[in-house]
Amino acid sequence: MSEPKSSTTALSLMSAGCLRWFAATALLLMLVLGITSFFFLSSLKEAAAWVGELPRKLIQSDIETSFRESITKITSTNGDILEVATLETNETVTRYDMKTAFNEMVYLGTTVSEIRTPVVYRYHIKLTDPWQLSVQDNQCIVRAPAMRPSPPPAIRTDGIEKKSEAGWLRFNAAENLAALEKSLTPTLERRAGNKVHLDSIREAARKSVAEFVKKWLIKDQMATAGSVRSITVIFPDDAQPKTGPITLPATLQIQ
Repeated sequence: MSEPKSSTTALSLMSAGCLRWFAATALLLMLVLGITSFFFLSSLKEAAAWVGELPRKLIQSDIETSFRESITKITSTNGDILEVATLETNETVTRYDMKTAFNEMVYLGTTVSEIRTPVVYRYHIKLTDPWQLSVQDNQCIVRAPAMRPSPPPAIRTDGIEKKSEAGWLRFNAAENLAALEKSLTPTLERRAGNKVHLDSIREAARKSVAEFVKKWLIKDQMATAGSVRSITVIFPDDAQPKTGPITLPATLQIQ
């Protein structure tokens, strides 16, 4: 005997209503969970940030720099130095330490250490060295003393870079770098007087000497020279006498 048609329809309507209610409830629950998760994650991020800042808030750091000085030497220049030029350059110094065995038959590796640092070189001439000044046709010819580097060179430690790599059977990277650091200043002192550096500062030094002669020497030493219109400076190691004079004002009178 089959159920009445009205009973079957009622059950279908009840099932559909339950499904709609379940879907609405699930959607509402998902919405609530989404909103809750959003606020929870936001709170969690704030809490994590607060925890991350906690050590900084609880711990105070005081950085202090102290100096200890022990003067080892004071030397007077006796007013004998005229600084004529400075040269700033980046210097790279490398030290190689290679080892072999059995009369160089077995190669044991090479340790390579390198220091790259900004350096400031200064150059001067000595006032007590021989000078020659003469005037020809209103031109002052200055034969100046030789340029000299002023030791020691200034090493800019704020830009220094170091690296050291030991060879495959070597374990002395730190020792090789320490030896290179110890020899750095003497090495740079020797480099200061090489021809490349002297040629780099030659024209700047020439101008400094000309300005010195203009301001201090002409009036004191050459009172009868008349009107000097230009100055030419010649150094002992010039390849050829430079002909590019520094022109002085036409109204300059030597008294």
